Amino acid sequence: MSLQYAVTALHSQAAHAFLGDSLASPQSIAPMPQVCAQLAQLTAQQATDAAQLARLIQSDPALAGEIMRVANSAALRARSPIVSLQQAVSWLGVAEVRNIGMAVMLRGEVFTAPGHQPESEQLWREAWLAGLWAKEIARERRKHVESAFLAALMHRSGAALALKILSGFEIQQRTVMDAKTFSELVIEFEPRFGRMLMSNWCLPEDVQGAASDWRDYRKSSHSDLAGTVHAAHLLAAHTMYPLLLDETAVMEDAVFEQLGVFPEDRRAMLSKRDYVLSLAGM
Repeated sequence: MSLQYAVTALHSQAAHAFLGDSLASPQSIAPMPQVCAQLAQLTAQQATDAAQLARLIQSDPALAGEIMRVANSAALRARSPIVSLQQAVSWLGVAEVRNIGMAVMLRGEVFTAPGHQPESEQLWREAWLAGLWAKEIARERRKHVESAFLAALMHRSGAALALKILSGFEIQQRTVMDAKTFSELVIEFEPRFGRMLMSNWCLPEDVQGAASDWRDYRKSSHSDLAGTVHAAHLLAAHTMYPLLLDETAVMEDAVFEQLGVFPEDRRAMLSKRDYVLSLAGM
């Protein structure tokens, strides 16, 4: 049956209620994948066995493929090709494998919305690139090295989840909402869905706070990490749309001054664009 292309105020109210009901039952929305939970548990151990980690990763083809891709990327490529998962895990290290695992699971569970895949893909690119840039900022500053990637990776998860839920509403109601109403609802519900998802996935409080407050990082109770996420978002946006957000606008943003990243260090960071794109597979 064809979709009804009539959008009414009643539909908008119904969509709003649908989103509200979804918030009330978080366990049924994007539950943490079992592989992700096992990965977090395994990598949290004091001594993690590469072979055991490789066996877990092998159970998820998408994750295994991404681990191999990153290990053999131009940015991280070893002298000889990595041909096994155990080699890849040993080469990348536990922290990097954990980060990639979270990213793959998040993309599969959250950044997917039938009928709105281009928007989901754009949000994913922002999140993935921001995570990689946040890691570079953290290394430069020697602060938040363990949490910066995850906080930036999660910073658009609320929008992606709201998009996914609204997509489900359209399918259920056999209707297509107008772009303006759809976008306004995503923006309105983004913070609450982001918090709900991160709480459901048992992420650390500083990660939840920074990923939620990055737009207004100065007022965040985790302002330094939220500032890192804000800066990473700017770098991701510049990487994706260099003509819309040019290098000068990024270089002069006040967030870098707050983070104590000096102009010469900002220039050095921006020079890593190709390296970050290689890691991202873009």
